[in-house]
Amino acid sequence: MALAASEAMQLASSVSARDLARHARPGPRYTSYPPATTFSPSFGPDQVRATLAHVREHSPDEPISLYCHIPFCSSLCWYCACNVKVTRERDRGRSYLDALIAELALVGNALGRSQPVAEVALGGGSPNFLTADQHTRLVEAIAENFDLRPGAELGIECDPRDTSRDQVDNLARLGFKRLSVGVQDFAPQVQEAIHRQQSAETTRALVDHARSRGFTSLNIDLVYGLPGQTRDSLRGTLNAVIAMTPQQVALFGYAHLPRRFRHQRLVERKHSVPGPDDRAALFLVARDTFENAGYIQVGLDHFAPPDAPLARAARDGSLWRNFQGYSVKRADNLIGFGASAISSVADAYWQNNPEIPAFAAAVTAGRAAVVRGMQLDRDDRIRRRVIATLMCHAQLDFAEIDAECGIRFEDYFDRELDGLGGPDYAELIEVDFDARRLRTTPLGTYLIRNVCMVFDRHLAGSAGRARFSPTM
Repeated sequence: MALAASEAMQLASSVSARDLARHARPGPRYTSYPPATTFSPSFGPDQVRATLAHVREHSPDEPISLYCHIPFCSSLCWYCACNVKVTRERDRGRSYLDALIAELALVGNALGRSQPVAEVALGGGSPNFLTADQHTRLVEAIAENFDLRPGAELGIECDPRDTSRDQVDNLARLGFKRLSVGVQDFAPQVQEAIHRQQSAETTRALVDHARSRGFTSLNIDLVYGLPGQTRDSLRGTLNAVIAMTPQQVALFGYAHLPRRFRHQRLVERKHSVPGPDDRAALFLVARDTFENAGYIQVGLDHFAPPDAPLARAARDGSLWRNFQGYSVKRADNLIGFGASAISSVADAYWQNNPEIPAFAAAVTAGRAAVVRGMQLDRDDRIRRRVIATLMCHAQLDFAEIDAECGIRFEDYFDRELDGLGGPDYAELIEVDFDARRLRTTPLGTYLIRNVCMVFDRHLAGSAGRARFSPTM
């Protein structure tokens, strides 16, 4: 949902923190539909083998994207809700890499080793936990098991606190061009609260060195709604980030789930977590600061300069949302490697075992390390198309959905359209039945998940309902 400058100014003047807080609802982030919370343990190794065999038989020349999860961090950030293993034992990287390479070989054999790779992403945890030699070994294993062509885009997440210049130099030699850097917040009181001390100077040094070695794309991750965060302190962080001229910024709302992640209780030692009104105000501060600097909002939570690839993708329709968030679409199939990694392949999803010993034991024995997943039925696929379009573009063209899915939108989603006609959505959407279009209002653009939840048949209380047997 990239916006022209005039439209951005309209949004800035018409949406208030009170409006956002009043409509705020918990719900999925829709990096997939159905969300990962709906995956079932009944989807196992046999289903993974069948899915990969289907791809090998029916689309052997279609490009794929690969994601490798490196779960290790040398210290624990107290706000974190990711699957990480905190350790300073670097030898654990070596044994984990052995398992990761075993899984690459397992999947490569299943696909026939000729599948062209459009994109490789290393995430974590902290992928820079691996040494330069281990990065080399990993890329060589990818090239051995898949068709890693010179034009493939290679990206990596790096923690500026412990990424060495030698690592960056080696990554550049291996062909990496995209760098993603976690910042979260530079304010001292916030960093103390979340147990992550990282200066703007340290971050800038990593960014400058990577660019000097040929990295051409920089993403920076930020978090709003953290304890100790104020409007003024957040502006300071944003201005420091903007000075680094990133090609995209991901601005995530802090998810405080202390019952699920017990270490998150530590963030409230000195500061409380901002409530809904303050949280909404912090988001609007960030939005205004980015727009004043010439950035535009892309999707739910990303910002980019108008000429950046992500902004162009929003304009030309190639914006994509997957388990890594918003990106430029380069392949339909995403295969995840490593503990807890998620794959999206041929209308199936699956997730690996998050426990490293169990993951390693499975792939070393020659079987998929899957612990849960699902095969999408026709209704899931139709709803996925609708929700993905809303999440990326904040509007729907009914005729386009009809043509792609073989339905008449108003008939198939009559119940959902009735729900959207209620008072809860009057300020969020506009439906033109003559033009057969749905689009969000300025407020609804920021609350797009509220609209998506109406189409989610797996969500309790949604208007969505299955139209086809799950076996189809």
